[in-house]
Amino acid sequence: MKKLTFFIVLVSIGMLLKVNAQELMPDNYDGIPQSNKVRIFMDNFDDNKYYWVKNTSPSTHQIVDGYFLFSNDYGFPYTDGKPISFDPTKNFEIETRIKFVSGDVEKFSGIFWGELIFGDKYFMSFSSIGKYKIEKEVGLQTETLVEPVKSEIINSTADNSLIIRKYNDKYYFFINKNLVYTMDYETLPGQYIGFTVAEKSMVQINFLRLWYIE
Repeated sequence: MKKLTFFIVLVSIGMLLKVNAQELMPDNYDGIPQSNKVRIFMDNFDDNKYYWVKNTSPSTHQIVDGYFLFSNDYGFPYTDGKPISFDPTKNFEIETRIKFVSGDVEKFSGIFWGELIFGDKYFMSFSSIGKYKIEKEVGLQTETLVEPVKSEIINSTADNSLIIRKYNDKYYFFINKNLVYTMDYETLPGQYIGFTVAEKSMVQINFLRLWYIE
């Protein structure tokens, strides 16, 4: 009986070690379990604790019923973000959910990250006609990493989930849980994360979240 019990314990330990040793799959949205994520930052826009609200035209920010309404009446894209302290050498994931509300359906709005106050940064954005693109801004030059792509994964009249996942030496980009691009990771110039809104447009932002991946 003792031998049988000992055998069962060994099998149980082996199974547990096998589960824990399962390789994470960063190129699959569900390949990183929530149990492997440690929250660094979360804003569900239930209030203005991170001071997003700005009532100065031509770009106004409002928080209404748990949503961040970002309106841009300029004749050019407008960005606004916050410095979020984290270690970019670690594995991490940035996620937001954005809905197009009004404006030019062919223009792009989305998220930016990695900025040092005003300067180099990355963009991941979409348009209401169902296109997305990924860009990198260096100085006054914009490098297009992914040309505007027409895709059925874009929700024209509903929320779009944008996820940037850094795992080891790679970036993985997801839209509505679909992998759309992979590239080598490059050191971030800064820690500003925020949103870009197309000219004469408004978007509704559901949340902004940042996690470490363990």
